[in-house]
Amino acid sequence: MQEIIQSIVFIAAAILHGITGMGFPMLGTTALAFIMPLSKVVALVALPSLLMSLLVLCSNNKKGFYQEIVYYLKTYKLLAIGSVVGSILGVKLLLILPVSWLFLLMAIITLYYSVNGILNVCAKAKNIQVVANNKNMVLFGFLAGIIGGSTNAMSPILLIFLLSETEDKNRIAKSSNLCYLLAKIVQIYMLKAKISPNFFKMLIFIVLLVLALKIGHSGLIKL
Repeated sequence: MQEIIQSIVFIAAAILHGITGMGFPMLGTTALAFIMPLSKVVALVALPSLLMSLLVLCSNNKKGFYQEIVYYLKTYKLLAIGSVVGSILGVKLLLILPVSWLFLLMAIITLYYSVNGILNVCAKAKNIQVVANNKNMVLFGFLAGIIGGSTNAMSPILLIFLLSETEDKNRIAKSSNLCYLLAKIVQIYMLKAKISPNFFKMLIFIVLLVLALKIGHSGLIKL
């Protein structure tokens, strides 16, 4: 029964992520935290999140896949570096802090994200605006990394900065998923013991398969 629930949650979260380019880590973690220890949930969600981020980075490319990655790494390198450093600290907090504190943090971030989203849709509120400079890029990347590393809810913090910097949805999705991707690599490395070896191998093979298909597709188009 638990496996069925996990599958349903993952499918629903994946659909949302496919539509919007974000949401899979936070939705999946929030739902599964009701039935599993938070540290195990974060580890379990890390691998599918990595795959979803790769898929988003592979889609709607104006340039080649590798050129897109290089472009976004150059443009948002400070955001990415901040998120990686923050993720390392976030995972350490996940492993040492009382789980009740982490649940409260996740609840606050998720509440903000959902309420602010509803108010935006109803035109009752505007997104928080910050100055889109290098200092804030590092700061918001770091904060998003800490929260993402400990609870998987890094989307709201990243969006505060990215929505202040651009209104291009594709750009927001690509840059945020680049941060997700790097953060998930950190989580997988630091939480490897909590992930089933078979599940880990399967996701690696799936990632390689997706990349192979994408590269092959790009090659056929250029024939």
